Amino acid sequence: MSDRTSIEWTDATWNPVRGCTKVSPGCKNCYAETFAERFRGVPGHPFENGFDLRLVPEKLREPLRWKTPRRVFVNSMSDLFHDLVPTHYIAAVGQMMREAYWHTYQVLTKRHERMHALLSGDLRWLASLPNVWFGASFNQYLQYRDDSELGPNMVQMVKEMWEQRQR
Repeated sequence: MSDRTSIEWTDATWNPVRGCTKVSPGCKNCYAETFAERFRGVPGHPFENGFDLRLVPEKLREPLRWKTPRRVFVNSMSDLFHDLVPTHYIAAVGQMMREAYWHTYQVLTKRHERMHALLSGDLRWLASLPNVWFGASFNQYLQYRDDSELGPNMVQMVKEMWEQRQR
């Protein structure tokens, strides 16, 4: 986790999952994959395994260390809603976001179908957290739908990111 970042629309990043697989044309020039693969095979480096997907449970409690409220980009180096991330692990990430309630969490995914299915089903409680914003990107263009089942936080994240890009 980085308590500072150069990403203009967030204050920090938190990566309880690392790595991903390509799911759309928007993944073609993935910055996270390029970064991670540079360190494949470097013993002890967080990306020693390159961009291979892996859960990082030792990172789950990190948001509790920050006492000052921050906007936190969740999984800047992965996708929380990747098909290989178990639902119980997504719930554990959500539980931490509930416990460290003073932060605002920004969750961006390219796997909007799974996000919608979970947030309108087994993980409905996560969609109702006021400090968690959900967004979906498609082919590098930020999109959203005003879905009352997902709540206003998804729309708020998109709005703030769009406004930041217009500056």
